[in-house]
Amino acid sequence: MEDDFRLLEDADDFEEDSDDSSYELPVISCKSKAKSVKDYAEAAGYAVRKEVLLEDVLKDHALHLLPAKALFRFKTVSRGWDRWISSPLFAHRQTTYFSNISGLFHQVDGRIPSFISFDPDACDVPVPSLNFLPEHVYVKTSSKGLLCCQSVGENVYYYICNPVTKEWKKLPEPTLYHGAEAAIVLVFEPNLVNFNESYELVCAVTSPDHPVVYFEIYSSRSSSWRVSDTVCCELDGLEFHNGGYYLKGVVYWESSSGVILAFDLKDEEYGILPRPANGVQYGNGTLTVRHGELCYILPCYQDNVCTIYIYGNMDMSLKSVINLTYDAGITSGVCRALGFISDDILILALGMKVISYHVREDRVELVGTSKEGPCPTYVPYVNSLASVRHPLIRDRGLIF
Repeated sequence: MEDDFRLLEDADDFEEDSDDSSYELPVISCKSKAKSVKDYAEAAGYAVRKEVLLEDVLKDHALHLLPAKALFRFKTVSRGWDRWISSPLFAHRQTTYFSNISGLFHQVDGRIPSFISFDPDACDVPVPSLNFLPEHVYVKTSSKGLLCCQSVGENVYYYICNPVTKEWKKLPEPTLYHGAEAAIVLVFEPNLVNFNESYELVCAVTSPDHPVVYFEIYSSRSSSWRVSDTVCCELDGLEFHNGGYYLKGVVYWESSSGVILAFDLKDEEYGILPRPANGVQYGNGTLTVRHGELCYILPCYQDNVCTIYIYGNMDMSLKSVINLTYDAGITSGVCRALGFISDDILILALGMKVISYHVREDRVELVGTSKEGPCPTYVPYVNSLASVRHPLIRDRGLIF
């Protein structure tokens, strides 16, 4: 077999009076045999060694893992970084990779919203009041850096915006009447290999005259609403709590009738799951995700001890119980679970205080305080560069 490599060193390949520094890399043939191992070592010496700068390594392998606010500061490093961070390709990449919950939008009785940042230096938003929108709004739901807000008034309109970049879009009016307490969920799943990013709004719409639930869906692909053919006729209660929760292609709503309504987006079929009761007031628990699985968190605060019940699986069976001691002052018995922001950190609202509980360390930390009232709406937010429009036609000036 003559398939091994060897160096071709014909006399005609080099001029006798040429300097060593002018030698080119010898040609390697795959049809003849190398003379020795030394030939390979000499060939490697001709290879061009390109110096890799730390700046380039960070730009290519680390920047997309950072929150948007930190990225704005890094744009001043160089013109190259400014162009890269401002590009739609980078925005798409950062939106795909960065998914950490950065803070909570909270709002009381329709007042101006504000933002509680888990890291103000890196994960804040420039305009927490959202006054870049054309009208006063209710903060409703969020997903991967996009925020959905509802107009105030009889005619219901929705706005999709990114509070970091201040991009926004007004959606057409829904076909059905949603009302101020609409149980709506924003679904946005960016994919690194798909630049045709799209999002959906899914609303469980109740009827005042009949105990039925309709499902109305907005798609950014068609820029229109449509009412699903699926209708749920199995619920007695006509109230949903916390808007809803999305996980792995299914939207979930906690119902006042004592069950959890599930709606599969792909097949557009619904199902009913049990909701743990445990004698705790309706509205204090929440659906969340931990270790990649759906779970339900139900807290109870009494005598400075917060007992947290964690339920899981499709039967919502009790998985674990956590007892933590924390003096929250006068809470009027109000204790609400806001969900896990990671597998180890649970966020709770005790009266007007928001705390984080680190499960492994058994440690409690004060995150923020609500100054406007004891029962605000809390919506988690991811500090990303997600584009409301198509990512490849982003206006570069909008990200400042």
